Amino acid sequence: MFILRNYRSDSAKLQAFENQADLEAAEFSDADYRIAKAGDLLELYVKTNDNSPLMELLKQARAYYLDDLDIVQTAPEVNALMAWLMDDYGVDYRGESLEATADRLGDIDIEADSDRYTDLIFHLKDAVERLYDLEMDEW
Repeated sequence: MFILRNYRSDSAKLQAFENQADLEAAEFSDADYRIAKAGDLLELYVKTNDNSPLMELLKQARAYYLDDLDIVQTAPEVNALMAWLMDDYGVDYRGESLEATADRLGDIDIEADSDRYTDLIFHLKDAVERLYDLEMDEW
């Protein structure tokens, strides 16, 4: 959980919080943006130009959610985080499941004898598992 301090300026700073209670207790102004869940981050991401200095801070916050997808509460949020990550890698993912994309990228890495997509593949497989867990929770 985070607060982006002065998020509309070039001097924005990302402040992290250990838990929801600490985030809610923090002082907050109109110049700040509160990120209490992945959806809050994604809302700001879609409004932010790729060349904005803010994008680096958003990617730092994204890493928090990618490192523990269990805190991402909805399938659309999981899918959106993965779409954003794949976009950073320049990977076309339209029309393909996350699992199929991971398999395709694994094949590319094997053919090229590289590990270019290793981190992305790990996150994709983690996302597939999280989506499965969310689906099971609905039963």
